[in-house]
Amino acid sequence: MIGGDPDHGMGFVLSPGQDSDFTVGKKLIEDFEFPITVSHLAMDKGYSGKAILKACTDKKIEPVVPPKSNMKEPWDYNHIVYLYRNEIERLFSRLKNFRRIATRYDKLDSAYSGFVMLGMIALLLKVLC
Repeated sequence: MIGGDPDHGMGFVLSPGQDSDFTVGKKLIEDFEFPITVSHLAMDKGYSGKAILKACTDKKIEPVVPPKSNMKEPWDYNHIVYLYRNEIERLFSRLKNFRRIATRYDKLDSAYSGFVMLGMIALLLKVLC
């Protein structure tokens, strides 16, 4: 899950493999102090639950998540902002090119987190240089 400290930029939270991303994502939204410049939060259909929508609106952030096809009361969402979610998906795809991250060799969360951060730094340097 992506999140972080607003004073120090973006970060992430590791979730146990057996836990639902929905549960961890909801807690991350509730606990994170978003900067006032954040107005939208783009998510995939896996987060299309009323609890997530409420957590976003409580933080005064517009949730940008399409409803699941089986929803009885579907909602409208900002299709233009949703297109930018693809950039995050591509970041994860590039991050998985690092074999150590994709296969999760490390047993300790702290070691794995360190390599994820190192991979993100390497990708950022590649973009900047």
